[in-house]
Amino acid sequence: MKTRIKLIGFILLLGLNFQGMGQHRSHGEPLRKGRISLKLTVRDSHNRNAVEYATLLLKKGKNRQFSGITDEKGSHTFLSIPKGDYELTVTSLGYKSRTIDLHARRDTTLTILLLSNDIAMQDVVVTAYESRGATSASRIDRKAMEHLQPSSFTDLVELLPGNVSKDPSMGSANLIKLREAGGTGPSDYDVTSFGTSFVIDGVPLNNDANMQYISNSWETGRNTTGKGIDMRSISTDDIAKVEIVRGIPSVEYGDLTSGLVNIERKKGGNDLEARFKADMQSQLFYVGKGIELTDKQFTLNTGIDYLDSKIDPRNNRENFKRVTGSIRAEKRWTNDHWRWTFNSNLNYRGTFENDKNDPDLTPSGAIDSYESSNNALSLAGTLSLNNRKKGFFRSLSLTASASGSWDNIHQEKTVVPSKLSVVPTATQPGVHDAEILPSTYLSSLDVNGNPFNAFVKAIATFNYNYRNWFNIIKVGGDWRMNKNYGEGQLYDMRRPISIDITTRPRPFNDIPAEHNLAFFIEEASKLRLGKHRIDITAGLRSASLSNLDNRYVLDGKIYLDPRVNAKWALPRIGERKPLSIELSGGVGWHTKMPDISKLYPDLFYYDLIQLNFFSNENPAVNRMNVRTFVDDLTNYNLKAARNMKWEVRADFSIDDHRLSVTYFREKMTSGFRQGKSYTRYIYNRYSTEGLDPSTMTGPPDLADLTFTPDTILKVQSVHTNGSRILKEGVEFQYSSKRFPIIRTRLTVNGAWFRTTYNNSQPVYKRPSVVIDGRQIRYIGLYNEDDGYIRESFNTNFTFDTDIPRLKLGFSTSIQCMWFTSSQSMWESGVPIAYVNMEGELLPYTDAERNDMILQHLVESHYENNFKKRTIPIDANINIKVTKKICRDKIALALYVNRLVSYHPDYTLFGNTIRRTSNPYFGMEINFRL
Repeated sequence: MKTRIKLIGFILLLGLNFQGMGQHRSHGEPLRKGRISLKLTVRDSHNRNAVEYATLLLKKGKNRQFSGITDEKGSHTFLSIPKGDYELTVTSLGYKSRTIDLHARRDTTLTILLLSNDIAMQDVVVTAYESRGATSASRIDRKAMEHLQPSSFTDLVELLPGNVSKDPSMGSANLIKLREAGGTGPSDYDVTSFGTSFVIDGVPLNNDANMQYISNSWETGRNTTGKGIDMRSISTDDIAKVEIVRGIPSVEYGDLTSGLVNIERKKGGNDLEARFKADMQSQLFYVGKGIELTDKQFTLNTGIDYLDSKIDPRNNRENFKRVTGSIRAEKRWTNDHWRWTFNSNLNYRGTFENDKNDPDLTPSGAIDSYESSNNALSLAGTLSLNNRKKGFFRSLSLTASASGSWDNIHQEKTVVPSKLSVVPTATQPGVHDAEILPSTYLSSLDVNGNPFNAFVKAIATFNYNYRNWFNIIKVGGDWRMNKNYGEGQLYDMRRPISIDITTRPRPFNDIPAEHNLAFFIEEASKLRLGKHRIDITAGLRSASLSNLDNRYVLDGKIYLDPRVNAKWALPRIGERKPLSIELSGGVGWHTKMPDISKLYPDLFYYDLIQLNFFSNENPAVNRMNVRTFVDDLTNYNLKAARNMKWEVRADFSIDDHRLSVTYFREKMTSGFRQGKSYTRYIYNRYSTEGLDPSTMTGPPDLADLTFTPDTILKVQSVHTNGSRILKEGVEFQYSSKRFPIIRTRLTVNGAWFRTTYNNSQPVYKRPSVVIDGRQIRYIGLYNEDDGYIRESFNTNFTFDTDIPRLKLGFSTSIQCMWFTSSQSMWESGVPIAYVNMEGELLPYTDAERNDMILQHLVESHYENNFKKRTIPIDANINIKVTKKICRDKIALALYVNRLVSYHPDYTLFGNTIRRTSNPYFGMEINFRL
């Protein structure tokens, strides 16, 4: 074998020497002025053994190159080569090739480490792996995404600790929930997804100017206003790698509370890629092409993706479609001192939803349809300057982006009023006559939005070192502008989409733009004390909103977010297979500003009927008189949502085995939610006693009628900072080495989560109790409302096998959700105060509790409502297989989730609960040409 390697090496050297003949001199030639010698030694990265007969290729510019082969000691010396910059490529049988840039200015001796193919096989990771940084973060590379076979970014979330695979849910918005037990919850706690920042190639995705909502049942599940990014809209095929920061991110990233999703898309390459996927609900098509001109330091990448999903394959009237496309370019310029890089990208993202009923299946032929389209276009560019010399100044980067979206919701509905309702046409407060809505009518609604977002960011880095203390300083700032130029909700006010509508059409372009300005400074220090290594990253970020009315408490208010992460690497224990131990921790504040919909809510319109005189025999005398009230529900005391997070982590590594355990706590007491306020309305109730329609020639005159003043207390929804979310948990991940005999790695990850949700502010309620034919007129103020605790514990066991010889990769995942539980927090039901008919807030004492009317303010609760509900183990086995053929140009893949399931029956409050599940599968074919 050794003789064979020598022969191959000799042939390679002979060929390379012919190519490089005349370009380098013999060893005996003396050095000339302007020339240097370069001694290279190649070693195995794992055992440091010399790598003999490795091929060395030095390139200088386009036309000059030098070649050589290492000797039995793994060394080779290039003598009398010109000074300058070189590209060195090292190749050897049984090793991964390596290319590095050399800046040769003087005689140099250099050692290059090569990774053996056996060790390289360890790098094939088909799951998320834990970052080596000071904060807890999951990294997902292209190999893991290809093995997972995702349809949208939602599928990648299953790789995070504490998550399990789920069937696609394309009929509703897919919102991310980091470190939460139980998954989705009430919309009052969507601040967790709203506070997760998605950044793609350095530019944040932003929906703070989104106003696409409708106030009826169709809104359920589809509305993303003030809720965060809908992951259905993000395709994964152009993504190179993802880092999901669950812990404390750098102060470079702001306007977030829960976490950071940092996405980097593909760059370079010359492959033409295509992907065709089908599963039980959807079909996906993708085509992408890369162009890389190495000599010109230029790359161009394009990609287009199409997804068609049927929410229920049996119903073609409800579907979700996605179309995305992008063009991305990068150009570099280099000289001896500087490297300039310019990145630019143009992106399109479109999502389309349809949901229609079948009129032929309804007794009255009623129509009920919903259509939504979102067409977003964005342009972004980054210009960066890097210092190639050692010095205080390291780099400068400027990023700018602009994005606009053309959004539309169209709804048609047959409305059948269930009660007498007036036509809501009044736009000004006061008394006026009104019409009555017909018993049946067809209504149409359009919501036209045109959100626009601009982003500018500048960042500079500096470096200074002192002995064993290395420091990098990062200074910068960013500006964000959010504005909606849409027409708003458009509909015929005489035929509203809902009889209980309390708004009027409002142009979105009348709403002022939101400006968010932030600055940050951060220092990353690395200190070596003997065999100890300490990394500390500390920074401060400031943020403020501008262009606000001075009545807002947010106007001019500056929020400061200090954040610190630290890691201590202890000396290795042992020699042959040393044990590495790293201890890390972090603490920091995170701030998320309210979006436009929270700062500028719709006006509240309330129509109270004062007179309703109606005659079938003499319609000419009919009269409906209404007093309309208009209220501004803007909460000028609304503040930013703030979250304080801290965590500690221990990381152990030995012989390519790694275990990471993280304990964390988060506390948010100012999350956004729909709180409650009350307003007192006074109007007149006119009496029609004594009126005879048969003797009347026209409608009754209010001046001739007697009336009784009446008062109504109305509870209204208003945006507040009342959501409290407390998170606590333990995350863990273990990954073994890939055992050579079976070529299999075991990855075990999971988490225990405990999440507490509750309203941190008292809430006003008007009980639904009816006394003497009318709903109780008083309002209670309650201290306990909407609180519950969720808990979960899961473990995922993934066995992934990679067999390069067979071009085959497959994995088996055993996902065990050991338990999930939910418990509502205790509510006494007794108000702490009440509002009387004069609008006064009075304490609620025992006297009121014994009052015949006020006693009904006490809410009744069943004891079972506050008992803990626990769902026992739910275990599933999933498989994924990938096979490459035709010289790796074609890859076939399939997956089956819940191939085997175990979810035993359980008893809850004396009732037996039986659970069922069905497998979900899909397959795809990939081309790389």
